[in-house]
This record gives sequence, structure tokens and C-alpha cells, in this order.
Amino acid sequence: MSALRSQFGAGLKELRVQFCQTSPSSSGLRDFIAKNYSSIKSANPNLPILIREASGAEARIFARFDKGIEQKIVFQNKASEEIEKTLAQLVKSA
Repeated sequence: MSALRSQFGAGLKELRVQFCQTSPSSSGLRDFIAKNYSSIKSANPNLPILIREASGAEARIFARFDKGIEQKIVFQNKASEEIEKTLAQLVKSA
């Protein structure tokens, strides 16, 4: 988790998190956000992290980088640990 609790690279401009508040397929992403949001935001106070809950929404994260480049990662039925590993790789690419 150290990569996620440390400061993200300057190339990452925004994170948008979307999931369903009741769906079992979104439970991993909900758990990840509940456990890690505070530490990620503390390490990156100027990074906008937008969290959207919508009934039936697909569990996913959009990362916006320099020059308007966006990357979408789908986390349907993924465990919190898998989400952590994937986001750590994303942070390294920023």
C-alpha cells in the first residue's frame, strides 16, 4: 500500500471513482475506498478524487493524466487487494 499512501506523480490530474452502493460486484471497490480514501487524500491534498455512487453502476475508476489522456479501469467483482495492486501500477505509470 505504500505506493498509494505516498504522493502520486504530477502527471496524474484527477481520479473519478464510480460504483453501485448495494451491488455485490462493487463491494471490493466500496471496501477499498472506505479503508484507503483518507490516507490517499492526505498524501495528495491537491488531487481531485471524485466519488460517485449510482444504483446499478459498474465499479470503475477513471484516471486523467496530462494532456487530457484518460484511462478507465473496471473493477467488477474484484477484491480490495486486486484493486490496490492495479492502482499501484497506475500510479507508477503517471
